[in-house]
Amino acid sequence: MISSKKLLLSAAAIAGAIGIAAPASALSLKSEEYGDLFNTFNGLVNSERLQMEDSTAALHELDVESLRWDGGSTGIDVFFINEGAGYRNQLFYTANGGDLSMIFEDISSKESILKNHDGPLALGDGVSLGAFEGDTSLDFLIKANGHNNANGNLYGADAEKNADGLQHVIAYEYFDETTQEGWVVMGFEDLYGVHEDEGGWSDRDFNDVVIAVRGVTGDRLEEMADVPEPSSMVGLLGVGLGMWQVKRRRKSA
Repeated sequence: MISSKKLLLSAAAIAGAIGIAAPASALSLKSEEYGDLFNTFNGLVNSERLQMEDSTAALHELDVESLRWDGGSTGIDVFFINEGAGYRNQLFYTANGGDLSMIFEDISSKESILKNHDGPLALGDGVSLGAFEGDTSLDFLIKANGHNNANGNLYGADAEKNADGLQHVIAYEYFDETTQEGWVVMGFEDLYGVHEDEGGWSDRDFNDVVIAVRGVTGDRLEEMADVPEPSSMVGLLGVGLGMWQVKRRRKSA
């Protein structure tokens, strides 16, 4: 298995070659300082559906377009939780609408829901984006199959900017009582178009990339509108989708 340090260096080299900034340090959510947080977040992915109310975590859905740095002195840390994709996706972020900065060059793992024998990441791997100055809005984006296809679709928080005009990112707020820190758990959908039940090719499961972010906050949807849009109610589906979807996804990759 490639170490997080070697992975980071590889990502930095690739990013430098194409003019995209890369994070500066590697972390692991499985280290002792984070307690059982990885298992808490990973448990949300492996359950059949992400619950709005859970006995172990009060989760509130956030407006993904409102995400911003919380102003903390420790900066922002991003951790890979799991992925259920046949694609080899990439993860980026932008600050205040600036240039794309790469976080993970190849989001695949030997340990994930859909295992890749040469996947470079270990579950819980993370990087620090550092601190920012002043009010900083953030957008986290994936490039669908970007590791294999430089022209893959880029999906971020603003649905109107996505190739299909659809939502591809969901975010939930989590507060850790032990450390008294706030987190945001995010799930991404990497397939273009509407759900297959509506004549499209996508399963709309939002578990193709799942990350947890410390140092970010956002506006709760229930405080912005009485009834959220139906698309934003979709949970992070796990292995309960069935292997027929896995087979179809791999054929389309």
